[in-house]
Amino acid sequence: MRVKPFHFLPAALIFFSCAVDTGLAPTRSGLSGTIYFEHDWPERTDQVMVVAATVFPPTSLEEIIMSEPLETFVDSTRYTIWTNPATYAAVGVIWKEQEQPWDVTNIIGIYFPTDDRFSPGQVTIPDRDTFVDSIDIEADLSLARRQVASAIEGRLTVAGSWPAGAQSVLLIAAKTILPTSLLDITFGAPIEAGFDSTSYALSVQPGTYRLIGALVTEKDRPIGFDSIKGIYKKKPADLLPGSVVVATDTTRVTNIDISIDFAAATLR
Repeated sequence: MRVKPFHFLPAALIFFSCAVDTGLAPTRSGLSGTIYFEHDWPERTDQVMVVAATVFPPTSLEEIIMSEPLETFVDSTRYTIWTNPATYAAVGVIWKEQEQPWDVTNIIGIYFPTDDRFSPGQVTIPDRDTFVDSIDIEADLSLARRQVASAIEGRLTVAGSWPAGAQSVLLIAAKTILPTSLLDITFGAPIEAGFDSTSYALSVQPGTYRLIGALVTEKDRPIGFDSIKGIYKKKPADLLPGSVVVATDTTRVTNIDISIDFAAATLR
């Protein structure tokens, strides 16, 4: 990551700031980088965009800022996000299918400055004169999730007291028992913490899932593998997670119930 003072403005912005007297200085701070695309572009690709989130994973639109749509069906492309000073917990690439709305969980790439693929790189823009460059991201197009009707459904049940900083629960699914990266995991929409029991439905692509779990986000704590507080098991005494087969685009697997026991030292 390279941080440099920003010394010039694109001609269009100069013209606009001169032609329109708003009383506000144009934004000179932001971030940029190169996106490197891997694997083949899905035929139904509509748009791709870079998203920076003040919280990861984001739980509301107020926590994200987006780039302009990127060039598609290329091997690599540049992006720029103009933004006021802020600290972003993660910067990622999201994919959009034709005739479908944007989904911020349809992530195909995350900025990882180190080999730790569970810790997104934090990007800080300290002032209005700082532009952060070289926030480069590898985007895996094979991770793009098309719209399907298939899902995993069940109930979440909580035992014990919620941690004081608990904010939400995210249902997760992975095709390996031990994912090696956040990109190996399908995330569901956040469920507000504090419930005793609730139903859930996690949209997933067809396939065999070896890990179905519940991840608890906590205020001021980064997520990691230890954030997973409950996993699906076919029998409570089983040592390994139960696998779930989602056969087709319309398969809905039900009764995949998960217990979160905050009093227990291990996953339940």
